This record gives sequence, structure tokens and C-alpha cells, in this order.
Amino acid sequence: MTSNELIDEIIQAHGGRAHWQRVVLIEAELSSGGFAFAAHCQPFALRGLKITVNPHGREVELRNFCRPGWRGLWTPDQVQIRDDQDVLVAERREPRARFGRLLSQVYWDKLDMLYFAGYALWNYLSFPFILETPGVVVSALEPPLEDAPRRLTAHFDASIPTHSPIQVFHIDTSYHLLRHDYTADVIGHWANAANLCLAAEEVAGLRFYTCRKVYPRMGRKQTVIPFPTLVWIDLDSIQVRLAEA
Repeated sequence: MTSNELIDEIIQAHGGRAHWQRVVLIEAELSSGGFAFAAHCQPFALRGLKITVNPHGREVELRNFCRPGWRGLWTPDQVQIRDDQDVLVAERREPRARFGRLLSQVYWDKLDMLYFAGYALWNYLSFPFILETPGVVVSALEPPLEDAPRRLTAHFDASIPTHSPIQVFHIDTSYHLLRHDYTADVIGHWANAANLCLAAEEVAGLRFYTCRKVYPRMGRKQTVIPFPTLVWIDLDSIQVRLAEA
């Protein structure tokens, strides 16, 4: 099976291209935490939020961010926090550039947290269709055994807001996502992670991964270490707004 044929099967298993093109917005309830957030002084920033993702427009909104009624707004080039009267509280342009500072190794402010959450949610809820975005090149490795997971290696260029330029997706025999490997560059070049997909749900004909846990990958063989839980993610009450056919 070629890379293109494998991508075709994965996309079909997640609802198909035509259905995805009709998506206007994805809404859900989000709670997330873990060692990676606590280590940057933001342990509770993503608890009990309502999110809206515009996958084609690359926009994410986090409602009840910072305070009840407030909103965090993400786009690749700008993040904003607005209060319950829609008054601008804080904003940052070119937010990714700040992560190279030494202070960012140990402390994120709310705008840093918003940037990380925004691009991560956009990536996760856009899988596998993000693999066909201009600027992404995908190659497939044959599994060692017939019933073993396949691996897709994706190379993302700088136009894609994502974790790292090279990422690996582990796909089971039903063409569903088991695991997503990457380096969280905004944390550090050493932040090699394995994002395990533990549960999924089909909504409006599309498949979404609703429970994830992220663990470190370490050593020459990049072995997954089941401690600490770097990030955990729970999505509930997913709804999809579709354009008229």
C-alpha cells in the first residue's frame, strides 16, 4: 500500500473528505492538565472550558478561560484574552516567538498557555485531514507484521502551527489513530512525547479522539515512559456544525 492509498483509507475511516469539507465549527467541553502545565505554573488553566474550533479557518476559542465568561482566542499569529463584555484584556502577536526565552522553560503566562492549547486543539481535532494540508509531506513505513500498527511520518513546513517539523502517527488495522509522536518544540528540543489515544467518539459522521494521555519518550529507542503524565486531555459533548450539502 502506498502512502497516498494509506491516507485515503485513514481519511475514509474518519468520515471522508467531502464530509470534512462541510465542517464549519467543532464545539466541545475540555478539561486538561498534567506535569507539563504544572511545570510552567499553569496547572489549572485548561479545566472546565468550552471550546470552539474552526478547522478550515485556523481559529480556536476557549470560553471561561482565566475567569468565568472570559474568552481566549487563538490564531497562528495572534492570541487574545477578552472579558465578559468583549473588552480586550491582553493580546500577543507572533506568540510562538516568545517560547525561545530562557524564562519560558519554567514559566508560561496565560497567553503562552493559550497559544499552546490553541494550536494543539486545532491539530488534534483536524486529524487526519491535516495531513493533506499544503506544506505537509507524508511517507509510510510498512509494519513488521501483517497485523502490526502502521507508521506514517509527516514533515510539516513552517507554515503549519504544530508541535514539531517531524511527527509520527501510529495507525491500527482499522485505520484509526493509536499514538502520535512528536517533540513539543515550544517546551524544548528535548521534549519528546508519545500522545496515546485512549478513547474516541463518532459525531456527525466524523471520528474524534476524546481521551488522550501524553508520556515522555526517552533513550536511543525512544521508549515510552509511563510516568509522569505530561498532559491529559478529556473532550466531552462534542458537536459539529455542518454547512448545508
